[in-house]
Amino acid sequence: MDFAVDAALWAVGKALAPVKDGLLESWAASTELGRNIDALKMQLLYAQGMLDSAQGKDIRSTALKELLHKLRELAYNADDVLDELEYFRIQDALDDTYHAAADVSTQGGFIGGLVLNARHTAYAVGKHFSCHSAPSVQDDNAHTVMLEEESPNTAGSGRRFFCGAWSSKARQRNQAVQTPKLKFDRVEMSRKMVEIVDQLKPLCAMVSTILNLLGSNRTTSKDITKNRPKTTQEIVEPEFYGRDDQKKEIVDFITHGEYCKDELTVVPLVGPGGIGKTTLTQHIYRELEGSFQVSVWVCVSLDFNANRLAQEIAKKIPKINDEKQNASDMELIQQRLKSKRLLLVLDDMWTYNEDEWKKLLAPLKHKGGEKGNVIIVTTRIPEVASMVRTTNSSIRNVEQLGYKDIMSFFEACVFGDQQPWKDHPELFNIASKIATNLKGFPLAAKTVGRLLRKKMTLDHWRTIAGSREWELQTEPNDIMPALKLSYDYLPFHLQQCFSYCALFPEDYEFGQKELVHFWIGLGLLHSSDQKKRIEDVGLHYLDDLVNYGFFKKNEKEDGQHYVIHDLLHELAVKVSSDECLTICSSNVRSIQIPASIRHLSIIVDNTDVGNISNFQDYKSDLSALGERLRVRNIRTLMLFGEYHGSFAKMFRNLFREAGAIRTIFLSGASYSLEDMLPNFSKLVHLRYVRIKSGRNQYMCLPSALLRSYHLEVIDLEKWGGSFGSMRDASNLVKLRHFHVPGDSRELYSSIYRVGKLKFLEELRCFEVGKETEGFELSQLGNLTELGGSLGIYNLEKVHRKDEGKELKLIHKKHLHKLTLQWDNNQCDKNLAQEQNVIESLVPHNNLQDLSIRGHGGANCPSWLGGSLSVENLGSLSLCDVSWNTLPPLGKFRFVDDPSEECQSHASIQCFQTLKRVELISIQKMAKWVGNGKCHLFSLLEEITIIGCLQLTELPFSHPAHDQAKQEENMTWFPKLMKLNITGCPKLASLPPIPWTQAPCSAEIRRAGSVFEKLVYSKNYKSELSLEVEGKDGQHGLWNGLAFHNLAGLKELEVKNCPPLPLIHLQKLKSLKSLMITGMSNSLLLFECESYNTEYPLPVEQIKIQDCGADGKELTQLLTHFPKLTELLVTRCEKITELGMVELQMEMATPSSPGSEIETEHAQAGHHQTREEVEEAVAGGEGLLLLPRRLEELRVYQCKELLSSRPIRPPPYLVPPCKTSVCMAWRAWRRWLPSQISSLLPVYSCIIVGI
Repeated sequence: MDFAVDAALWAVGKALAPVKDGLLESWAASTELGRNIDALKMQLLYAQGMLDSAQGKDIRSTALKELLHKLRELAYNADDVLDELEYFRIQDALDDTYHAAADVSTQGGFIGGLVLNARHTAYAVGKHFSCHSAPSVQDDNAHTVMLEEESPNTAGSGRRFFCGAWSSKARQRNQAVQTPKLKFDRVEMSRKMVEIVDQLKPLCAMVSTILNLLGSNRTTSKDITKNRPKTTQEIVEPEFYGRDDQKKEIVDFITHGEYCKDELTVVPLVGPGGIGKTTLTQHIYRELEGSFQVSVWVCVSLDFNANRLAQEIAKKIPKINDEKQNASDMELIQQRLKSKRLLLVLDDMWTYNEDEWKKLLAPLKHKGGEKGNVIIVTTRIPEVASMVRTTNSSIRNVEQLGYKDIMSFFEACVFGDQQPWKDHPELFNIASKIATNLKGFPLAAKTVGRLLRKKMTLDHWRTIAGSREWELQTEPNDIMPALKLSYDYLPFHLQQCFSYCALFPEDYEFGQKELVHFWIGLGLLHSSDQKKRIEDVGLHYLDDLVNYGFFKKNEKEDGQHYVIHDLLHELAVKVSSDECLTICSSNVRSIQIPASIRHLSIIVDNTDVGNISNFQDYKSDLSALGERLRVRNIRTLMLFGEYHGSFAKMFRNLFREAGAIRTIFLSGASYSLEDMLPNFSKLVHLRYVRIKSGRNQYMCLPSALLRSYHLEVIDLEKWGGSFGSMRDASNLVKLRHFHVPGDSRELYSSIYRVGKLKFLEELRCFEVGKETEGFELSQLGNLTELGGSLGIYNLEKVHRKDEGKELKLIHKKHLHKLTLQWDNNQCDKNLAQEQNVIESLVPHNNLQDLSIRGHGGANCPSWLGGSLSVENLGSLSLCDVSWNTLPPLGKFRFVDDPSEECQSHASIQCFQTLKRVELISIQKMAKWVGNGKCHLFSLLEEITIIGCLQLTELPFSHPAHDQAKQEENMTWFPKLMKLNITGCPKLASLPPIPWTQAPCSAEIRRAGSVFEKLVYSKNYKSELSLEVEGKDGQHGLWNGLAFHNLAGLKELEVKNCPPLPLIHLQKLKSLKSLMITGMSNSLLLFECESYNTEYPLPVEQIKIQDCGADGKELTQLLTHFPKLTELLVTRCEKITELGMVELQMEMATPSSPGSEIETEHAQAGHHQTREEVEEAVAGGEGLLLLPRRLEELRVYQCKELLSSRPIRPPPYLVPPCKTSVCMAWRAWRRWLPSQISSLLPVYSCIIVGI
């Protein structure tokens, strides 16, 4: 299977795409233009057929590969021409014009054809003599004057305004300049097509002749590894680096695990080529040999054939007496293993076939055989590992070695048994850099070590490091051939998707949709099945690349992210180097730039603009690219770096002639698009635009964006500039994805006649009747591809039930999220009409997320209630609806219901996958109760109840405040992870918070009679935090908290609460920070407990503010926190003095109860003993005794403390403002009581008073 054939075939197929459906040929039906299109199409079809027949042939001829490369280049040129013709065809269709010359027999006769032909010819000639012609609409400078206001600090990052017909810059910023349409040049198009056909004919003839001479020999996937050496159990690397722990874990699992009770255990080891899987397995094999009667090692490779493998295994198992004659290999294995345990290693396994796998395992699972057989499988492909593993084992990922281990192995590869660096200390620094570039791959260390030890000189090592020559080595046991083996095994479409990722920086984290959209922009995704969307194809490709081990999937809070393994990124750069080029400051001068480059990425690191010298050097190097790079051929342009806008002016000159661009990704843009691409209005091939930038109101989008008719993806979700009008976005008839910031939904609703965007995947906001024409609900009926989010607003303007049916909602089977909203503030609402309309808006049962807001009808629609048809919902949100019935979520009672009993509105169907329920402002709902464990409750993960003013009961609450009963009710919700109850003042009781020790969050505000606010969640440090604010007079507040589930709590804030029982506080074994606000003089409820407890609290930081406690009570509080290092006291007016008891020379003896603990505390942290506390109390109610371990003290606005100081501070420390005093601790030491200043190791102290 040769890449050159596949690549040329793909390019030819791409060129043929515009003429596939015949629309372009029908449009260009003039005598000459139509004839040229047909000639080009025929020649391309011939090339396609020829390459189809050549697929799989073993292409070794360098000359033939060069001819195929030339064929691919011509196919790209044909693609450009036909794609440009398609652009003008779409423009004519949109504008109802016909600018291609018509056939003389059908359109205006002979004279009309001559006139139109003369017009095109004159235009073509006029382009070469522009000084004698009127300004062309293709000349941006004839219509637009650019005014530049450069920032004095950063080149190219200043503000630019486009003006022409506009009277002021201010008006210019808010309104887009209308971009003139491009004119169609028929003569030039004909010339280009004739030229391409003339070149294609002889080239195809030559390629065809050579292919015929090759015969019919074809390569298969097995041939990929035919030169790959077979592995054995013999250890090649006797020294083992960095994997001892993993080896011990696997050996212990096999020798001591419970697997011995099972007939067979399969332990898969997975990792990329060159990572060290085989070496690890060899060492495991040696250690385990003595634990098994039979040990067998087989190198599988690509040829996974059960009969072949059984034959190899049978040969390696010792024969026994009385073997059955003429037995098959499977039977021999079974006979020879009777009463024997087997350790089998299947090394380098690439494929999995269920039938073949079961066939191989059959003799190993024989009931009469010994239990405890083990198979160790090594593979590059995660999917193979997951398929072969048994349920009693897990997949072992073999990761990269750490820096220390790879450095040790690297030294061994270079110096062998010699003492490293002893004779060559000058090489150590460069070696450290090289070791970092090895990315933890042992095989890479072997490859580079073999090169470096040839010459132990600094110049040689620097050359190897700078040129990365080790990546160019081609021996089978070198790192790049080992990795490329995996790449060669991929089908061509996956090779393409992977290789173009080389344009992104190393360690780039890809989003799932980001990758798929990028591949769409490159034209890599196609669906042979009309029912399958190309987005689904892309997701399938991505899954395949993960399963083949080329991407690593990471789960994060914001979704799934994908990363390419380090050296696999280098592989992507290598295999794509013929077409893809990535420029950075380190390679800009040395990198070879082939003439075939069509995809360009430029990376600007912060260090590149760190000083003027670096900036000028990089700017000069980038400017010189124009002489080395064929900018006209560039199809993809990607710029990375938050300061790459510093080079915008240089980029403007560099890309002035870039007219073939299809994909644009600007990460860190600080300029308007036309500032960098002055010919943006001429980019007729544009498919993909993605811009990430900071906030800058002076950046604006070019109006020409809405005349880029080929655009499929516009991703401006992180664009910080102005958008202008999107009214004419319906011109983008191929648009699939349009993403803008979440707070800019009006950009969706402003699109006039949005129904023209038949391929659109998401429309977050559509306002019915926004204008008298072009905003009818029927516009959405044409959007059959909707697969993301659809929001329909102002539904009260829909007057007929038939209008709802025109939406064809039930046919939108890919739709993920649906929002239906009525304006509930209308005074003339027609409730019967709203009921009819919602009944007609039946979604497809694939819908996952439904939100209904402001509906004024009397009942829940039947498709959501009694005749439930959206049973696959994952999320349901109801807001401000006036229904007397609700979906089947349990039993409900409504305010105006004469019956006291809660009613269950039965449905034939029930929700099967509902995880999230949100009920907002359901004013009629009085009770929502459960009837024990049920399927629905067992699925719910998130419940939100907001603004239900009449609500008194919930399924997990109990009206009798029976805590045990409430905890029992919470078991009905085993998966509940998030709870929000806000603005429900009549709620009788709440569930215990938190209801589980598993990760969860809760937010209770103005709900019930106990809590004013309760927030349990993770803080900005991802640590568990609890904030509690009580209501006046509520002494049972602490009973609402499940302290036994708060062992992991790190931060506690209480406000306006009754005294906190110490017995509860002691359960918070991980608590580090405590904040007490607005409490009375009693902060803790001691319940006859002693000051010093057996389990001192681990709190390190305490903040006390607006409390009525005096110094005595605060001192008593602080005795329970021996680890306290930071104390903040604010507006505690009863504190009059700060004090510190001198450390007792003689510690208490362990003669009285609790004295042992006191002695331990005093010795370990100089914590106050009971005697010290009593002495402090005797010193006065206002004296606060400070802990000796305190490192930071802050006191704010404690008036009595400041006014009662016995010694005033020195005059030079008093600030001018008499209302406040703020000084550092060192200054205060001079006049604070000596016992504090001498003994307290406070590192910082601030005292502020008013």
